[in-house]
Parts: sequence; structure tokens; C-alpha cells
Amino acid sequence: MRILFITSVFSILLALSADAAAVQGRVLSVLSDTRSIEVELTESEDIELVTGTKQTFRVGAGDLTIGYQGRLIKGNAAYYGKQWHLEQVFPLDGQGAKAARDVNQQLHQATASMSRRKYVKQGDYIPNFAMIDQHGNFLQARQLQGKPFILNFIFTRCTVPTMCPASSTRMSAMQDAAGEVGLDELQFVTITFDPAFDSPGILKQYAAGYGMEPENFYLLTGEPLVVEDLLRQFGILTMDEEGTINHTMATLLVDANGRVAYRKEGATWSTQEFLEAAKKL
Repeated sequence: MRILFITSVFSILLALSADAAAVQGRVLSVLSDTRSIEVELTESEDIELVTGTKQTFRVGAGDLTIGYQGRLIKGNAAYYGKQWHLEQVFPLDGQGAKAARDVNQQLHQATASMSRRKYVKQGDYIPNFAMIDQHGNFLQARQLQGKPFILNFIFTRCTVPTMCPASSTRMSAMQDAAGEVGLDELQFVTITFDPAFDSPGILKQYAAGYGMEPENFYLLTGEPLVVEDLLRQFGILTMDEEGTINHTMATLLVDANGRVAYRKEGATWSTQEFLEAAKKL
């Protein structure tokens, strides 16, 4: 079993600045020594951050290693500790970005016409959708086809030990166990239902904290509307309440053709039952 390293650095990232302002810009350089990026601003909601100018922002460790140089990004800018910080950094361009928008427009149209009682059940095929993984790459669900994968939903700020933390622990343990029992092609997918906070950089640190190996583990985030559509598609219920998110849970095994081979409701499930189901594929 891999040891969990949940660092104090990640805990610090949980504090959002009340004075954050939305900005967009092109990343000109990544300054690893000062854990910063230099951005040419194209849009800004803060009068001190003038569009057309260059600004250096301190960023989280996850954002620093993604490789945003040359890409158009958006984020929330806040000034504290005598310097500018950029949080919740998301890429706006890159390979697959336009296709992702087209795919998600189709997803939204399909979701809008769905009955409230309808959602993806065992035996159904999952819809195609596009999100951004923990490496800042645009990824479509159909790109995962050809190999089975296990899919779940979490949010990184969840503090209920029996919910998201327990689910992430089991997903990581199952990744380890899959290799040991010969299920080398099994992949793992975690979707956040807190995209306002869970940026690719946050998810990258979260994955490292739980010892998730990046080769076949995808942690996905995206625009809030896409996440809302997916929650409806997969029958996950959420409610914002007192600074947290109350939610239902479901974990699914999807076969190589995109069909749900096994679905388990709730937070209580074992890695063994999913591995046994995967062996039958």
C-alpha cells in the first residue's frame, strides 16, 4: 500500500482570497526559482492589473509543473504577502481545445433534452465529453476507449473522511492492486464537481498527495456547465451548503467500448469487487 503524503502546502491552497479578480493572459515565461509565471494580460477585472501589460504572479506548485508557457490562461488574481498570486489557473487554448468546446456543446444539448429521471445506469453507454486533466491537457472520454476504466466523482476540499477522502484512497489502492493482478490496461478517472476551485494544478497536487500514478490516472475538471451536465448524466446530486458540498456518490466500471459494466452507488464499496468485475471484461 502506498503511503499518503497530504502536505501542509496543499492545505494552504484551500484558503481563497475574498478580493480575487478574474484575469486572462498569455504566459510568457515560467520562473521556477521564484515559483512564478510572467503573464501578458489580455483581460482583467482589477484596475491595478492593466490589460496589455506584463505581470508576474506567484502560483501553486501544481500550476508551476504543468507547463503553461506560451498558452492562454485564466485565473483569479489576488494581492497578499506583498505580491500578486494567481489561483484557480485554467488553460484556454492548446491541442484539442476547440474540439472540446464542440463536444461539450453537443453534450449540453443532449443533457437539456433528458428526463430528470434518466441517467447512465449499468448496461448503458456513457456520453462523450471533454475536460481538462491534471496536466493541463484537453481530453475527450472517447480517447479512453479501447481500455476499461473506473470512474468516480469527488471534490478536493471534501473533509468528510468516509466520503471523498475514502474514495480517493481506494482508487489509489486499486491502481496499485490492478498491476499486481495483471489488469495492466485498467485506467482510472476522477471527475471533480467543484470546478470553481479544482483547477488542473490543484488536482495535480491532490493526485500526488494520494500517490496516484499519472500514467493511467486522469483527474478531470472543466467549465461549471460541463460539470453540471455530467452530474445529471451520471445521476450525481450535489447541494452547496455552509461552505461545503453535500453530495451523493457513484463509482462505475466502464468497459473498452464505453459501456457501464458495473455501477455501485454510495460511498461504501471495496476495491476487490471492482477488480473482480474488471477481470470479467
